[in-house]
Amino acid sequence: MRLSSLKKVANCITLARMLMVPFFMYLFSIGRVFWSFTLFALATISDLADGVVARREGPTSFGKFADPLADKLIVCAALISLTRTDGGLIPGWMVMTIIAREFLVTGLRVVLAANGRVIASTKLGKAKTVSQMCIISLSLLLLSLHDNMDKLGISWGFLGTVRRKHGPIYFMMYLPLSLTVISGLEFLYNNRIALWRIFSAEGDKRIDEEGEEW
Repeated sequence: MRLSSLKKVANCITLARMLMVPFFMYLFSIGRVFWSFTLFALATISDLADGVVARREGPTSFGKFADPLADKLIVCAALISLTRTDGGLIPGWMVMTIIAREFLVTGLRVVLAANGRVIASTKLGKAKTVSQMCIISLSLLLLSLHDNMDKLGISWGFLGTVRRKHGPIYFMMYLPLSLTVISGLEFLYNNRIALWRIFSAEGDKRIDEEGEEW
């Protein structure tokens, strides 16, 4: 298989993960938690496959930008779903903190990319993504087991607490929350000089334009 073909395969996998988002939210909203878990797990596995191809043949500029974006979309969809079920299995402030960080970093990535600087994910950023995927997958699995305890013949007392407002899902979510905030601060620190130059240059340009109009 040609190098260009492999890169196209990786990009197609990334686009497929993006298309999974509305289907995931729909399945979760109608109470098909097991199938939403299956879809989320598939998105996670396809992300790993995408990463293997990218490491083997080299990442593309599209992949560097779109791959993290696909992760953010599916993660945000899952977090929104979890905060809307059973009165909120995780609190809104936790979800908004994670989503705000993702939107901020994604927006700054776009600005940097428009100025010829494509930023790949760091090790801490990848750890953040892995923790989000793992904790959300585990949460969906626990919800699925809870909802099918009678069918599966399971009588674990632990599962009875899964849908509680401050149950295990709430406490597990502190791990990805912490890594999300820390990795966001790392991104700002690592790119502080480039961002300062970009925004200061735009500010100077705006002042010059206003001066000319005056």
